[in-house]
Amino acid sequence: MHYKTKAVVLAGGFGTRLWPLSRQQLPKQFLKISGEESMLGATISRLSPLIERNDVWVVTGEAHASGEAFSELDGLHQILEPCGRNTAPAIAVAAAVMLDFSDGDPTMVVLPADHLIRKQDAFQACLEHAIAVAESGQLVTFGIVPDVPETGFGYIQAEQDDGDVHNVMRFVEKPALAVAKQMLEDGGYYWNSGMFVWKCSVILAEIERYLPELWVVLESMRARWQQSETWQEVIRAEFAGMPDISIDYGILEKSAKVSLVVADIGWSDVGSWDAVHELASHDENGNDISGNVLAIDCKNALLRSEGRMIAAIGLHDMIVVETPDAILLARVGESQRVKEIVDVLKKRKGTLHLEHVTVRRPWGSYTVLEDSNQGYKLKRIDVLPGACLSLQAHQHRSEHWVVVSGTATVSCGDLIRIVAKNGSAYIPIGERHRLENRGKLPLQLIEVQVGDYLGEDDIERFEDSYGRKT
Repeated sequence: MHYKTKAVVLAGGFGTRLWPLSRQQLPKQFLKISGEESMLGATISRLSPLIERNDVWVVTGEAHASGEAFSELDGLHQILEPCGRNTAPAIAVAAAVMLDFSDGDPTMVVLPADHLIRKQDAFQACLEHAIAVAESGQLVTFGIVPDVPETGFGYIQAEQDDGDVHNVMRFVEKPALAVAKQMLEDGGYYWNSGMFVWKCSVILAEIERYLPELWVVLESMRARWQQSETWQEVIRAEFAGMPDISIDYGILEKSAKVSLVVADIGWSDVGSWDAVHELASHDENGNDISGNVLAIDCKNALLRSEGRMIAAIGLHDMIVVETPDAILLARVGESQRVKEIVDVLKKRKGTLHLEHVTVRRPWGSYTVLEDSNQGYKLKRIDVLPGACLSLQAHQHRSEHWVVVSGTATVSCGDLIRIVAKNGSAYIPIGERHRLENRGKLPLQLIEVQVGDYLGEDDIERFEDSYGRKT
């Protein structure tokens, strides 16, 4: 076991190409795309026994940690980004935290949270090999053995010699199809997996050399947290000042210390619904069917229902994904274009790209039952036993609560009262209030919001049990 080896899992992306299942507030790394674990959970599990869960750090956004992804991140070491700044700043901060708050100079394994690896034993062997190479002072990347001329991945060209560790010659951006075909014919090219291993001190020295603008901010942060400020508060204050740059472009394309471990590990970045379809188990007609689906005379189709029935007749080479508020229809081979849909939804300034109808929170969840755009909204709120919402106020809406199961403790202004099943409470505009479930059974209530503006950002928090900003 490698006691000085730690892992950093990068979990800050938005997974737009897996819409409508993946949303900005709960992207694909926190979802169960394939199997019983979330993609983040599976990423952490496959590190064992080389790296135990307590030596894993997750870099993600503050919004994920305090919002829908709370349950997936609970109990894990977290480094929270106040904004996205690509992989180089995320890795730099993680390396500095590990070096400054660990014994010695840890070896650092960097993994994306949203990849699928089907050959567990092969992955473990590659990881152990990469750790040994990294401990000699190299920056190690995993090069995936390509089997098709894929144009959606970057490539790495490596020197071809005996063994399965090679010196890296160059990085190649996502190529045109003809170029990708030629690289496969020539040999010596590998898909860039985005998985790395290095000593914390080594990657920080290369950052100092090749990314001085980032290094200046990082050193300012380290000086502050070494003077007793908490490193998370320092990150919140200074992280936005770091440049937006990837570790590949900023460091690996320039460094002379990069080695490649050949990785034939059944890898996929699960970057589209086409990839999900290819990786799934298929029936005798080549269909990938999950959920409430009735399929007649369908072939080579992905049919996935999250609730309502999909009744399909004669669909060939089609992708259909149903969620409570959206249905995606696409031809097999076209699902990379789902990002175009998300781009349009962003411009419309709605919420379909942001969140699901049911939104998970640290205290439970809420489900939008009706959003009329006519001055009212209807929700179902589920509060876990022992949980409470923040002490908050709204400037543009009042709220009416009707308890349908369990018992609520309602604070409104200076008044605190118990509301049982069939009871109700009224929260006026601007009044400080809090909802608690002090019982041992789940609490469920119906909320009617009335006001000129009903957006979720009309919340002023005064106290919160889950560390969300007040």
